[in-house]
Amino acid sequence: MKRLLTYFKFNKTEQNGFFIILVIIVLFFTIYALLKTNTMDTIPNQAKLFEQSFHDSLELSSSTKKEVENAAHLTNNESEFSVNPNNILDEGKLFYFDPNGLPHADWHKLGLSDKQIAVLKNYENKGGRFKQKTDLKKIYSINDRLYRRLEPYIRIKAIPDTAITKEQRRTPLLYDKFERNTAELIDINSCDTTALMTLKGIGSVLSKRILKYKDVLGGFYRIEQLKEVYGVPAETYDLIKDHIIVSSLDGIKKININKVDATSLAKHPYLSGKDAKLIINYRDQHGNYVNIEDLTKVGTLSDLAIAKIAPYLIFENDSR
Repeated sequence: MKRLLTYFKFNKTEQNGFFIILVIIVLFFTIYALLKTNTMDTIPNQAKLFEQSFHDSLELSSSTKKEVENAAHLTNNESEFSVNPNNILDEGKLFYFDPNGLPHADWHKLGLSDKQIAVLKNYENKGGRFKQKTDLKKIYSINDRLYRRLEPYIRIKAIPDTAITKEQRRTPLLYDKFERNTAELIDINSCDTTALMTLKGIGSVLSKRILKYKDVLGGFYRIEQLKEVYGVPAETYDLIKDHIIVSSLDGIKKININKVDATSLAKHPYLSGKDAKLIINYRDQHGNYVNIEDLTKVGTLSDLAIAKIAPYLIFENDSR
């Protein structure tokens, strides 16, 4: 027995090491137990949240549907309806309103951002007025989805005859100029920033950026090239594409492919520095290019890249 006990005798260093290992083991099991408890609690909590949000969405959808159905049966006399707290729906967001002179806070309740409200107020400050529901849709900060949401609740008060007469005599404002200019086609290669700013969605910054890109390109040969301008999203392009033309290609700046150097050629947006060097190296090794088809012999240029750069190239022989 004494011999067996000798195996359980430890010196001072061994005792300290054993104590430290024991503490580490206890901490490990404690942390593991806590993590396991938290993980188990998370799942039922998430399930409860999901179930609650699902039921809330069903109730909200049902409430909204009933209000829209009620709005559809309103008579023409209700066009005199004014905004007041009693008209606010249960969801606290949509209510019947006249967009003319609507306070900033009420636009907020309808779900509009400060930027959208600023555009509306700017229109009003310049003398603009909404005469019918669809006028609200003409404001570029009001997208189709937002308009469809607000449309059933728009109630525009009738304007007295005296007010109409006064409005007809007022000086035409910027918004009126925009409405007239939409029927005029703008030549993208000869217009200035003022003309571009009459287009819906184009401001001073974007108009300058378009003209700068035109200069870098050497001129536009298709209106689709506007999509390449930084800051022109698909929505803006769709708004302006029917009001822009390229009337002539005579003003496009041409690059003589048989005289240009690699550095100058690389400045064009459609060619990289590597592409420009390969084009010039091939010309130096095999002689001048005769036509656009010769560029296919370079090998590294894609058909798309060649098609895009083609309108900007000429193939006059080098006189050297």
